[in-house]
Amino acid sequence: MLSVASRASARASPSSASSSSRTRSTRSGYRSRHRAVARATSEKAKPDWAGDDALSKLVDAAISNELLYENIMKPMARRTLIQTAEKNGIQWRDEAKRLEGDSRVYEAFEAIKDDSIEYPEYYLKPFHAYSEGNLCWLAATEARSATYSMALRVWPKDRITAETAQQRLRDSYTDTVRAHREKYNEATDVEPKKILDVGCSVGMSTRYLSEAFPQAEIVGLDLSPYMLAVASVSDQGVEGSERRTWVHGKGEDTKYSDATFDIVSLAFVIHECPENATAALMKEAHRVLKPGGTFVMTDNNPQSPVIQKLPPALFTLMKSTEPHSNEYYTIDVQQMLTNAGFENVHQEQTDPRHRTVCGSKKM
Repeated sequence: MLSVASRASARASPSSASSSSRTRSTRSGYRSRHRAVARATSEKAKPDWAGDDALSKLVDAAISNELLYENIMKPMARRTLIQTAEKNGIQWRDEAKRLEGDSRVYEAFEAIKDDSIEYPEYYLKPFHAYSEGNLCWLAATEARSATYSMALRVWPKDRITAETAQQRLRDSYTDTVRAHREKYNEATDVEPKKILDVGCSVGMSTRYLSEAFPQAEIVGLDLSPYMLAVASVSDQGVEGSERRTWVHGKGEDTKYSDATFDIVSLAFVIHECPENATAALMKEAHRVLKPGGTFVMTDNNPQSPVIQKLPPALFTLMKSTEPHSNEYYTIDVQQMLTNAGFENVHQEQTDPRHRTVCGSKKM
């Protein structure tokens, strides 16, 4: 992802306007635009800048040049992300400084971290221009701002706030989950009771799922105790926080019992994983889901015209901060879900850049 979770204000909850207060006409308006985009989706399976194409290899060669990457590409990527965010009113550096000075974050870190966890090799690589990837305070304190900025980039021509863009992004995802359950969960309760949000980072996706499904208890699971510490502190005093739990753990080996959850969600996670890790995440999700349970993921859509037509500067920046891009943009997610045992698998383009993929565990 361009970021896994988000942070644009001291309050990490969704917009103060609840989903129930938003008008149907507003939401149906941007849903219809999403459908129009979906109809215009390219037939190409992937962008030319990913995989084994000549353009992809040229970009990869530049990124693999350590001198070029460390001295030019990485600093440029950070400057571009921060300057773009602050130009759009997101207080990136101020918010990071505020969190760094909050002693509660460090107390939460000590309470949440599980020293017995062995991090998989892929997770130890640099992500998002951070040398330590997601395992550092800088990544955690900047994560929400980065995702607010990412949401704004989805609708660059719309004069909307970062909060509105984020709400649109998350509504398109949670609405697709609900529609899937309404269609395929006739034998079970459409309203989930337990949700597992894998790769929750600082908890943005967790809180929006919590708002969309107010009867559910939700576990936000992540490999970074730094991200979870920020999620926990940001959630204090926020409506619904009593239903949310933050757990330091691996999505490939959650330690939960078979058939525990009604929904397993991965929001902007899989593009940060190699193919074998993605397969392991799907297998584990299938195991911990109840019969009839729903797997759902949202992430960049390789077939989106917007993604396929990114300017060279942008796709080079993206690949330089996302080490597993080539694998993500070339795998067949729907086939992998079918191979993992899911049925009713389908993909929806839920905004101009992103897709949501759902599947059901057989009854």
